[in-house]
Amino acid sequence: MSTNNWMGSTPAIDSLSISELTLPGTHNAGSDWRASYPLFGPPRHWLACQHDSFHAQLNHGSRVLDIRLTHDQKGEGPKKFVIHHNGHRNSRTLENLITDVNKFLDSNPDEFIILDFHSIDGSDFDYDYFNKMMIHFLGHRLVPRQNLSLSLRELKRASTQQRVFAAARSHWQLDHNLFHDLISHRWSGNGITSPDELRQFIGSVLQNPPGTWKPWSLSATSYTALGGPVDIHGELNEWFDLDKSDWALKCNIINVDFMEESDLVEFCRIASLMKARQRTL
Repeated sequence: MSTNNWMGSTPAIDSLSISELTLPGTHNAGSDWRASYPLFGPPRHWLACQHDSFHAQLNHGSRVLDIRLTHDQKGEGPKKFVIHHNGHRNSRTLENLITDVNKFLDSNPDEFIILDFHSIDGSDFDYDYFNKMMIHFLGHRLVPRQNLSLSLRELKRASTQQRVFAAARSHWQLDHNLFHDLISHRWSGNGITSPDELRQFIGSVLQNPPGTWKPWSLSATSYTALGGPVDIHGELNEWFDLDKSDWALKCNIINVDFMEESDLVEFCRIASLMKARQRTL
């Protein structure tokens, strides 16, 4: 199964809504090794959570991009909005995101993407201009808020182009009809989390997971004080393998670092297929 079009190539999952699926997501999607970072600041290995660009992440199967934005007064157009990781900016901007999403969907028109604007920072953030940029460059792609509960099949019937769910904290200058509610993240609450601590945390969350009426995200990431984000693909393959646990079935979005290292995309596809089959029983 090719990762770039795994949703469109698995039509059996079309009976599910976006919040009923199990989806692979990329944590701090704009902070990657190929971005450039300021010379004076934390070293790249403390900030980079992914290997490559938004487009590469989508091609590798990620369907949820976790975006952290701040405002650059000097920028023009969508370049005015800059990616950051805990306040540390890099060269990625909203323009890169928009370009990569449009390019990807032009080639893969039946994939669905969630743009999780999880952190919009800065007292001077220009919500009105951000709203205008999103509508101007991605408006034809945006799934209206009122269609959140529709199945993928119903969404495809409603539009051949609306494939993007944009989610952000509510603000009066953001179009309420196009922006979905901020996606709730379940994370350990501790910036330094070992794989064992993470396993325990995930187990506790999945004893009583959130419902399926709106999207939610499980943070499956590990971070050390010395090395920064940790590649835990071995642990992810162990924890979310459907032959070993039901964890993937209990999740909506599984938010990870260095996502292409693990088999998470295939686990999410299988979990979504299993959910769809349960629906028909």
